Amino acid sequence: MMFIKKILLVSGTCLLAGGLLCAQAPPGPLTPPPPDPNAPAPAPPPKKPEVQPRKNILGLWKFNKDESDDGRAKLQQSRQADNTNRGNGGGGYGGPRIGGPWPGTGGGGYGGPRPQSDISDSMGDLVNPPHEMRLSQKFDNDPEVLLADDREHRTSFFTDGRKIEKSKDYDTKQVAARWDDKKLVTDEKGAHGGKVARTFELSSDGKQLIETVHVTDSKGNHPVNVQYVYDAMDQADPYSPH
Repeated sequence: MMFIKKILLVSGTCLLAGGLLCAQAPPGPLTPPPPDPNAPAPAPPPKKPEVQPRKNILGLWKFNKDESDDGRAKLQQSRQADNTNRGNGGGGYGGPRIGGPWPGTGGGGYGGPRPQSDISDSMGDLVNPPHEMRLSQKFDNDPEVLLADDREHRTSFFTDGRKIEKSKDYDTKQVAARWDDKKLVTDEKGAHGGKVARTFELSSDGKQLIETVHVTDSKGNHPVNVQYVYDAMDQADPYSPH
């Protein structure tokens, strides 16, 4: 009888210890259920529709940095070349000063706000083009072509020869322009009597906008040419500068 009680006591102790160990042991990894061979394959992500070629320069455009010139570097190269010529007896001119003393363009550093008379939208676009912009007309053959960009700048290009009003602020501007077939060509004035002309034209495949900026001094000398490339954007894109 005593022997049976000892067996029961030992068995109970083992069961109690085993239960405690099981309660303290962390749960093992759950085995995922096997895949259902009859389950449909997940749908691929929707493909972004390809932008259709444009027939004109109107629409949304996104700056293509890789295919564009560096406007600031172009100005610096022009000034360095002119300063070299001056050192070799080529005269005392240091390059076209179209937009005032912009930092990094060779016109000297500027330690405070730029005077309004020294500000040129064209020079600003030359060294710092917008990332995105829209060219639009209110109706077909409208003499006004509006350029609105992601920096809330608005430029109205008028192609009917009207008198251009002087800009009242930096963000709104009127510019004389003309159509050369499907190219939009501007005639602008910069500070210090300089001249700026911009040409907006469609690429041969209709998927890019090419902007060429031509800058000279007041006499038409010391030209600097900068080319910017913009890719066509879907018209339904959520960004819409206006």
